[in-house]
Amino acid sequence: MNFNVYLDEPTVERLNRLARTRKTTRNALIREAVGRLLERDDAAGWPALVTQFEGVPDTPPFESFRRTLRAPRKNPLR
Repeated sequence: MNFNVYLDEPTVERLNRLARTRKTTRNALIREAVGRLLERDDAAGWPALVTQFEGVPDTPPFESFRRTLRAPRKNPLR
């Protein structure tokens, strides 16, 4: 798929220099940059400390208390 990307002149000059230095194309550099951005974005989210949390030992699950909960007297959203 093709896209048009408009860059300011200083950025184009830097991109051209980098492409010459790496002996590659501007398009290849832009694909690489977009790929890195998307990988970084995919990696963002909850920290491992949160996603790997397994709970506190000997603590009953929250669901076990549902039967003892009472309905609110008044709808809190109104």
